[in-house]
Amino acid sequence: MIELVCADSFIKTFERLHNLKVHKIPLEYSNGRRVLLLMCKCGRSYIALPYCNEAYVQTDLSSYKETPLFSFVQTADGNLLCTKNIHWEIRDRNAFSSNVYADKLNFKIDLQEDLMSLFSSNVRRKIRKAKSIGIEIKTTGRHLIRDFYKVYSKRMFELGSPFCSKTDVKKILKLKTGKIFVAYLNNQAIGAATLIRRDDKSFENALFATERSFNHFYTSYALHYEMMRFALQEKAESYYLGRSTRSSSVHDFKRHFSPTEIPLYWSYSHPKKNIRDNKLLKKLWRLLPFSASKFIGKFFYKRIY
Repeated sequence: MIELVCADSFIKTFERLHNLKVHKIPLEYSNGRRVLLLMCKCGRSYIALPYCNEAYVQTDLSSYKETPLFSFVQTADGNLLCTKNIHWEIRDRNAFSSNVYADKLNFKIDLQEDLMSLFSSNVRRKIRKAKSIGIEIKTTGRHLIRDFYKVYSKRMFELGSPFCSKTDVKKILKLKTGKIFVAYLNNQAIGAATLIRRDDKSFENALFATERSFNHFYTSYALHYEMMRFALQEKAESYYLGRSTRSSSVHDFKRHFSPTEIPLYWSYSHPKKNIRDNKLLKKLWRLLPFSASKFIGKFFYKRIY
């Protein structure tokens, strides 16, 4: 779990970004250590934490004076017991119940001043090739949101995935929780990504998309490299490439950067099927007109936590 001494600033930003109320839930680990787990009520379930790859906890309990909605106690086998019979979901690097969805991985790169030395000769060649061709990565300008969303929405539609609204992207910038990166070639947007601060020491790539017809110019490598450079300039120690499905083509691509692969476990209080595994829905989504998917997608996206 990602630990924050005081989570009040994080909670304020999260609530404004996602329009969800964050609750601090007491959690006692099996070794007796106590923290406050951040959770949101989503439908009939409490989730720690929706839209995030890992749960967040507050370690300072001194100012906590609330009457808790419920609490958790970890047993010797690592599972969690809840004081109320409710539906809950916790995302972490460890499993907390026997009902687990474990098909996702995250990818961590420990940063250092000489970034290029972290990569294989093949990856270094691709990054240099993208630059020599003339791919330019921009992070400022009024046109960025428009160009970002054009590339991002088109690619998500091709993949059969609902996507966030342009308003959500604007919120990321307005709340200063992240930054937009757009790749251009001859003034045409061919790649888009967002970078989100996880904590004081790390950043994570959240949204990512490229124009398929330009992928042979190594747009993806250029985008990740520039986001790593930005994270390093911000004194970050780690960069996360974002979660991917185990054994997928994206998983294979991220392996090229030689990251540390981090298994993610989404633990549930009750047995549950994950909507992300529904291949039929993806096929049906592709049958929608693109204009309709842009309108409908934002409603589905908000409910795929």
